[in-house]
Parts: sequence; structure tokens; C-alpha cells
Amino acid sequence: MRTLIDGILQQVASDQQRQFEATNRALKKRISETRSSKEKLEEHLAAVFKEISNAEDTITDVNKAIEDKGGALRLTGTRIDLRKERPNVELCRDPATYRLIQEVDEITNDVAQLRHRLKLAHDSLKALCRRQLDLEEEIQIKASTIYIDEVQVKGMRESILITSF
Repeated sequence: MRTLIDGILQQVASDQQRQFEATNRALKKRISETRSSKEKLEEHLAAVFKEISNAEDTITDVNKAIEDKGGALRLTGTRIDLRKERPNVELCRDPATYRLIQEVDEITNDVAQLRHRLKLAHDSLKALCRRQLDLEEEIQIKASTIYIDEVQVKGMRESILITSF
């Protein structure tokens, strides 16, 4: 009977050791996968930073274009006003006047398109900033997970002793 009990105890200790080693391998695999996932998130975050920079550059360029169009619009408006105030000349509608009016319409349409593009760029920037915050939060979670698994869980597991009988 004693040999049977010793055999069972040896089998239990052996099973425990195999399970302990399998759990350690699974933990190492999980840590490796978490690190890999964190690295991919960090790469994605770097790409988001680049896109944010591009969006900010686009916003700056569009604002400059709107300012430039504003100057052209004021100049064309001044030309129309001067044509209307010509001394000793009747108010007439000649091809030059029509061209100035057409130019005002074109510039106004261009400014409207630029404002729409500016709104889209701002919306894109807001979405990118939200994505940046999400990625930073996910990276922080991964870092915490790695810390818990490597420092706390591995530390506790190292104190486990399996004795054979």
C-alpha cells in the first residue's frame, strides 16, 4: 500500500511540475505577445503623430491660402468700386466690369471651398488627436500588463516549490 501511495505522490509531483512548466511557458508567450502588441501600437502611434503633423501643416497652408484669397478679393472689390465712381462717365457694364464681377464670384467660391477644406482638416485633426489618446491609453495598459506579468506574477511563481516524494 505504501508503494502505491508513494507512486501516486510521485505522479502528482510530476504532474505538478509539468503543469508548472507549461504555465511558465504560457506566461512567457503571453509576455512576448503583449510586448509585440505594444510595439505595434507604438509604431501606429508614431504614424499618428506624423499624420497629426501633416494635418497641422495642411491647416496652416489652407489658412494662408484663405488669407491670400482675402487680399485678392479686397483688391477686386476695390477695382469694382473705382469703376463705379469714375467721374464724368456713366455707370456702364462693359466686359471689364463683367470680368471683375466674375472674378469676385470665382474668388468667393474658392474661399468657400478652402473653408470647407479647412473644416475637414480640423475634423481630421480632432479624430487623429482622439486616436492618439486612445493609443497612448492602450500602450499604458500594455505596459502595466507587462509589469504585472513580469515583475509581480513571475516573482510569485519563483517562490513556488514543488517537492517530490
